[in-house]
Amino acid sequence: MHNMVDEMMAMQMPPDPDIAFGLMMRMHHQGAIDMANKELQSGDDAQMREMAQKMIKDQKAEIQELTTFLNGHVPHLNVPEFVTEQMKNMERSGRVTDLQIINGDTDHDFAMLMIQHHQNAIENATLELIYGHESAMQTMAKNIIEKQDQEISEIQTWLLANKNR
Repeated sequence: MHNMVDEMMAMQMPPDPDIAFGLMMRMHHQGAIDMANKELQSGDDAQMREMAQKMIKDQKAEIQELTTFLNGHVPHLNVPEFVTEQMKNMERSGRVTDLQIINGDTDHDFAMLMIQHHQNAIENATLELIYGHESAMQTMAKNIIEKQDQEISEIQTWLLANKNR
């Protein structure tokens, strides 16, 4: 997760919120896929493995949607406040990730890190709803918030049921 945050921080963000959101979420989703693949390689809990497989499928589909949007959209907005707020979100995410309690159990660590990862996606999607203007990205932002919030609840339920791992 640190690598993804570092890459996102190094990325030159365009001042168009819709394009910046698309670029950011494409990279963010790839980070989720990478973490889910690690869960599939080393995790042994059936529920976490199933969640990882679903995440990979869903994130790949959204990456395709984002890529299609980015390939067909010409930047036309200049909203530096969006970029500033998004950079604050990434910095906060990096700090929170540093504070995550991981214990070496792949399933537990995947769950803990994915909660923060999803929370960061919700924060970025919320900024898109505030600053963005393209209906495709607005719809995607709403869907991301809904899906990620649901998955956070599922992961929290799993963590409570498996707190002795």
